[in-house]
Amino acid sequence: MLAISFFDVHKVKAEKIINFSFWKNLPEVQLDLDVAKNFCELKEKLVSKKTQVVIAFRDGTTIFDFEEFSKIKFLFDKVQLIIIGRDTNYEIVRNYFINGIFDYLQDPIQESTLEESICRIKNLQGEKYVQENLRLKIDALIDNIFLGGGQEAFIIKSIFDAIYDDWNNDSVNCQIISDKAKTYIYETLVERKPWLEKFLYKPDFYHTFGFSLKTKNELMQTWILNFKTASAMVKKYQMIDDKLVYKIGKYAVVHVDEKLSLQDVSEGVFLNPSYISHIFKKVTGMSFVNFMTEVKIDRAKVLLRNKDTRINEVAYTLGYSNQEYFTRTFKKLIKITPIEYQQMIVKKLEG
Repeated sequence: MLAISFFDVHKVKAEKIINFSFWKNLPEVQLDLDVAKNFCELKEKLVSKKTQVVIAFRDGTTIFDFEEFSKIKFLFDKVQLIIIGRDTNYEIVRNYFINGIFDYLQDPIQESTLEESICRIKNLQGEKYVQENLRLKIDALIDNIFLGGGQEAFIIKSIFDAIYDDWNNDSVNCQIISDKAKTYIYETLVERKPWLEKFLYKPDFYHTFGFSLKTKNELMQTWILNFKTASAMVKKYQMIDDKLVYKIGKYAVVHVDEKLSLQDVSEGVFLNPSYISHIFKKVTGMSFVNFMTEVKIDRAKVLLRNKDTRINEVAYTLGYSNQEYFTRTFKKLIKITPIEYQQMIVKKLEG
């Protein structure tokens, strides 16, 4: 929970922003409705309320000047401060930032401006925790995925146990932190192996909008499903890491969203088509044509996760000459048609 206190000599402006409508969309924020009118009151709040953010109105007097601000930063160095004032002098505003202010907003303040500033603080708070407190456990999960998986459930449970212990089982904050951790892991996976982005459904790893509160177990099961998929893709395509076929396999994966023939790959990697077929079969035990087909169908399964995507759009994206040929190829490998697969996935996700 992000605890926010207010400092306003006259209280009027603080009470106005306390009534801003956007606070309703931030259930993880706790507002201290008792506005501090002087430095002593504010200091007491920072101790008793465990305030993490102070929103202070600067009215041009010396009541909350640099000296007072410096005292707060010295005594409460982890508190983030947002100043709302009418200063237009560059040096005045600059000095606030030099002294550690998080943001300086012009008065009169717009709701959207303050909301954006608060959201940035929330994001920084979560990201710092993920990268500092969960680093070892997250690294263990990433290493496990790159080794082909097998320990996802165990490691994910340890991550969630740590989050729920550290955040006092607060369901809202724990879900927010777990979402940030999930995104961080996904981005690390894709950074190390960019081709993975083609075979993982990105919305599975990013919190979009709205907030549907889930239980710890529900979140864990979703993580396990998503990261087991990542492990399976790494394991399936780890064959292309072999130095003899790396350029060949990588080219097929990177260019999966194109019309791709053996001749196209040959020209792309500057190797003879016959050599490509021979060496790929020798190293992987699979013909290169079959490999390209599997790559495209695995990519199709990701594209079909979007319920609004039409089958002919997927076929076109992947370079198939017509929808009928794509459908036959898909059914041969997956045993059901693309539309049946899409309906099955949508029903599973919505049910």
